[in-house]
Amino acid sequence: MPKVVTGCVCVWFVLNVGALCLAPQHTIEELRGTWRGTSKCADLVAAPACQDETVVYEFRNGDKAGTVIMAADKIVNGARVPMGDLTFAYDAPLACWRSDFESPRLKSRWCFTVEGNTLNGTATLLPGHQVVRRINATRVP
Repeated sequence: MPKVVTGCVCVWFVLNVGALCLAPQHTIEELRGTWRGTSKCADLVAAPACQDETVVYEFRNGDKAGTVIMAADKIVNGARVPMGDLTFAYDAPLACWRSDFESPRLKSRWCFTVEGNTLNGTATLLPGHQVVRRINATRVP
């Protein structure tokens, strides 16, 4: 009987190690550059002052290895208006590029994923985990 269990463990180990080897690597290159799109309100009960926005995000190398800094602008009357910078690092358990933001009024978590030239993301209020924004942008050539 122990030989069967050992064989099962070995098969499980080989299959899972293989899956880990095939996991995509997330480097700052996938984010670096300019993205333009929308940041839409997702929960007006949790964030009643929220307004849909056209956004431009500029990602550049962060101060620490494996991080990127996002300079976020919104478009108002055709002009870019700076909203601030956030620092992101890849969070493997969440499977996204994550940045936590805190101000005197709120705490939020921004989470982005990249698929080719598409950037998708959410802004979630903490500690309640209400998704208050959904972001969709495309890479600017």
